[in-house]
Amino acid sequence: MINSNIIEQIKKYNNIVLAAHVNPDGDAIGACTALALALSKIGKNPVILMDEYPEKYNFLHGREYIHKEYINDEPLELFITLDCGDLERLGDYISYFRKAPITINIDHHITNTKYGHYNEVKKEASSTCEIIYEVIKSCEIPFDDKIASSLYTGIAFDTGGFKHSSTTSFTHEVISDLLKYKVNFTYIMNKLFYSRSLTSSRLLGLALSKIELLENDKLCFCDLSKKEMESLGATIDDVDGIIASMQNIEGVLVSVLIYEKDKNEIKVSFRSVGDKDVSKIAKMFNGGGHKNASGCTINKNLEAVKKEILKKIQEELF
Repeated sequence: MINSNIIEQIKKYNNIVLAAHVNPDGDAIGACTALALALSKIGKNPVILMDEYPEKYNFLHGREYIHKEYINDEPLELFITLDCGDLERLGDYISYFRKAPITINIDHHITNTKYGHYNEVKKEASSTCEIIYEVIKSCEIPFDDKIASSLYTGIAFDTGGFKHSSTTSFTHEVISDLLKYKVNFTYIMNKLFYSRSLTSSRLLGLALSKIELLENDKLCFCDLSKKEMESLGATIDDVDGIIASMQNIEGVLVSVLIYEKDKNEIKVSFRSVGDKDVSKIAKMFNGGGHKNASGCTINKNLEAVKKEILKKIQEELF
């Protein structure tokens, strides 16, 4: 059940902003577009604040609500964050959040700091889209093909194609309900996990050629510099999926991918299995996420980050 106060606020206000974490992924984008589509069906004026997102999500409906700044003529009344574990992860949109009269925080990360006036943080949920499914139902808004496709995309992405341990019987119940609508799940799964551009494939090849196996082959580690990515014509979007391939190596319990977005701006992605809790490592560097999938951004040079991350991983998890 969704907190009735949250449903009351959503029904009460018309000028609503939706925003997710910086560098949004499939769950964040799916949740934002699904909720925006649903809100528009009941006469609301949703605006999704999103600076940039991967082009591969251009197939989703609801992108017409995405803007880089608030564009409504009427004042902002309600700000809803989706899939955002802490306020800093909102990036440049923190200022809008702080000005909003009412704020709602909807998320499933175990590291969520519950920073909203109202918080719906379901740590047992497979994804934020799974929670948004419940929100839309609780608001008694009818589903349609477009909403269902966005929700399916987010749930499929965050469960790794329904293979992560966060996938529950309720997750499958939600998917079963969504598939009553015209959801091109074959196309979506290919887009999320299998289809790669030539440039992306070459970057994956480079990354796999550079991996190091440490701690008796249980720790898989890789770093990519901006120069290396640019030499292939690759962008940050092309990094997507690399860490999943690292984690597929037999016997690996923890994978770490470090890549340079810009000078002294290093992105770190963590994946793990079983009781290896990588979220606590991410939190040490002001990041967050899930027990088995987390990330952070560190403003230092690549070599310094490599040393610090490896040291903490080896101390805390091995």
